[in-house]
Order: sequence, then structure tokens, then C-alpha cells
Amino acid sequence: MEGEIKDREAVMSVQKILLFAMLCGLVSALPLAAKDRLAASTPKGAIITMDPKDVDPSDLPLDAISDLHTTGTPPTVDISAWRLVVTGPAVGRALSLTYDELKAMPTVKSSPILICSGVFADHAEWEGVPLTALLQKAAVRGSWSSVTFVAMDGYQEQITRKDAEAHLLYLAYKVNGETLPLAHGFPARLVAEDMFGSFWVKWIKEIRVE
Repeated sequence: MEGEIKDREAVMSVQKILLFAMLCGLVSALPLAAKDRLAASTPKGAIITMDPKDVDPSDLPLDAISDLHTTGTPPTVDISAWRLVVTGPAVGRALSLTYDELKAMPTVKSSPILICSGVFADHAEWEGVPLTALLQKAAVRGSWSSVTFVAMDGYQEQITRKDAEAHLLYLAYKVNGETLPLAHGFPARLVAEDMFGSFWVKWIKEIRVE
């Protein structure tokens, strides 16, 4: 009986520790679902029906830049005049970055799957500046609730803070080790890991934080 009581007390102690950690944000309240690791031979026709947050594309071969799909009509870009601006009521220090200033910031590199549901899927290696670094540089206040990425052609997508913090988001200026081609979003496009292709805004000129 004494052993059973000690066992129950031990379990309760572990539960209290886990609860405290969850309240402090140290661990997730719910376990993350395991992703399905796609075989290298998985056909693109099957991948386009999948949700990017549910799959691990690590074993898929990288697509050549010439094989990546394009959407939209590329705008004319004068890189000497282009600026990435970070604005909005939650911004403590508005930014206006040149292309070289953007590239001088900390970078990340990854190879997520880009899925345009029911249409196409691309797998490439992207490199660029994480959104978190840009928000920090812009002294974004803690009360922000959404971030909007605005393209030079007028297209824009808004992402909630919850989603922005749950996924790796960054402004890519390279793909497969090469400067991002205009057709794929030069000077900078959003890479939104585990999110559908509609969020991967190209030709970004503004990030608005609200």
C-alpha cells in the first residue's frame, strides 16, 4: 500500500511539473502529430492533394529551377530603387531596407514543399531572412495580431500571429543556391513552411504588422 501511494505521488509530481511547463510555454500542451515522410518516388499527382503541414518532403529530390512552376505576371523591378518597408501600428521602428541591407541580415535555409492544392507541387531549397529577424529589427510591440505581405503587383496575404509563430516564415532571395529569378519572386518572396502556396507571396515590397 505504501509503495502504491508513493507511485501515485510520483505521477502527480510529474503531472504538476508538466502543467507548470505548459503554462510557462516551455512545452506544447498537445503532442505534435508525426508527419508522413514521402518516398522519393512519390508522384507529384499525389502530392498536390496533400496538406503541406502533414508531410515531410526530406527524401524528395529537389526540382531544378527551370522546372519550378510560375504564377502571376512579373512586375518591372528596379533593384536600385526597390525597398522592403516594414510598417504598421505595431511597429516601433519603421524600416526601409535596400536589397543589400536585406541580404546582410541573418539567414535561414530549408527545403519545404510548396503545394498549390490540386494544381502543382514544387520542392526546392530556399534561403532568406526570417520574419522574426525583421520584426525584431522593426521593434515590433508585443500586442500585434497579424502580419500582411504586400507584393509589387498588388497581391497580398494576411497571416495571423498564431500561424506566423507556428510556422517558419522567411523572405527568400535565393533558390537552389542561386539568386531568385524574377519569375519566382525577385527580389524577395515569402517562404511559408507547412502552408499552402497561396501564402508564398512573390515580389514583396511591404510587410505590415497590426
